Amino acid sequence: MDKLKSLLNQINLILAREKAIKQEKQKRGENFNIFSTLNLSKNETRLHSAFIAELLNPKGAHGLQDSFLKCFVQSICPCLDFNTINAHVETEYYIGKISEDGTRGGRTDIILLDDHNHAVIIENKIGALEQETQLERYNNYAKDKKFSDYRLLYLTPEGNESDTIEDKNHYSPISYRNDILSWLESCVCIAACHPLIRETIRQYITNLKEILYIMDRDNENKLLEVATTQEYVDATLTIIENAESIKKNIRVHFVEQLKKLANNKGLEFDCDENLCDLLGDKWISLSKPSVSKLWKIYIGWYKQTQSEGAYYGIARVVENNTPSLPDSIKEQLPHVWTDGKQDEEFPCGWSYLWGRDGKPGKGKWYDWSELSTLKDMVNGEMLAFIEHEIIDKVLNEHLLEKVQEVIPE
Repeated sequence: MDKLKSLLNQINLILAREKAIKQEKQKRGENFNIFSTLNLSKNETRLHSAFIAELLNPKGAHGLQDSFLKCFVQSICPCLDFNTINAHVETEYYIGKISEDGTRGGRTDIILLDDHNHAVIIENKIGALEQETQLERYNNYAKDKKFSDYRLLYLTPEGNESDTIEDKNHYSPISYRNDILSWLESCVCIAACHPLIRETIRQYITNLKEILYIMDRDNENKLLEVATTQEYVDATLTIIENAESIKKNIRVHFVEQLKKLANNKGLEFDCDENLCDLLGDKWISLSKPSVSKLWKIYIGWYKQTQSEGAYYGIARVVENNTPSLPDSIKEQLPHVWTDGKQDEEFPCGWSYLWGRDGKPGKGKWYDWSELSTLKDMVNGEMLAFIEHEIIDKVLNEHLLEKVQEVIPE
């Protein structure tokens, strides 16, 4: 226990140093992030796919021809004999209408084509959910086109595996944290004599580190050094062995905070047993019995995975004989949460828990095992969003009253 305490003290010192470095960078203006200023920091299409594709484009405005692309292929697709000089790069590349069985069609985020009939197809997910059969559709497209050789890359922050592809002969998961950041650091070196390009790439790296919660490299190395020394390695392994219990305890504490918040807002709180174990079909409900005993605010999931999870809305338990919601009733109720349609279960629609701005692709609060989600449970970001964007919206706009009036018990 003493070794564990000592290790945590050492880690706290490193974290304090990390905080101090960030504060110093703030004073020097080094935390300036044009992408965040323009509210693009997590936008997959307008920022991440577009920026990566521009660097990969031999005819890009950077003027460095195939230098960045060659580095990318060598580091991420080393076995692919890709001709980088005459490559063609496109984003949102249309591959046909999605078929009825969902096995063909769609748009690829980034596609690279060379004059030897080789291809690299990149599916980019920095915050959004993977669509059902999405990578399978892209893989089928590559097969239908009869490419001489190709690679299908599934790009996520941590290098998660895709849930939607069966044939993995040409498929590889890659990560922003390791693969893309490493490639970008190489791009900085390639652009060393081109300051405008170099500093733009550096600012994009700063943006990635900010949204992925990546430490300063010196502090990260120090953290690894301390955690793996002979003196502390047993304590480190103890923490790793108990990682899932630690995560669960963070979730339990968060649910307790949410219960306290709900009670302070005059709402009754209920939570399914074992919700914090991330079992299937688990829900938190917040209700106001004086208004309605049937309609409640629900937060929860049918399945908790890396690609789907927690969402919210005003709902009731749907029985087998619950009738469909007529269009005439839908017209009397506001469509407040637009990720999901208005139906008999969620008459005002529903939305995934995304992140602090509530926009699709801007976070992964739907995944309660995700480290960034757990951090935002601890620092209060997630609780503040639920308070202001869900609870206060329902109470201030009298949504429970409206639903109860239109669809009485």
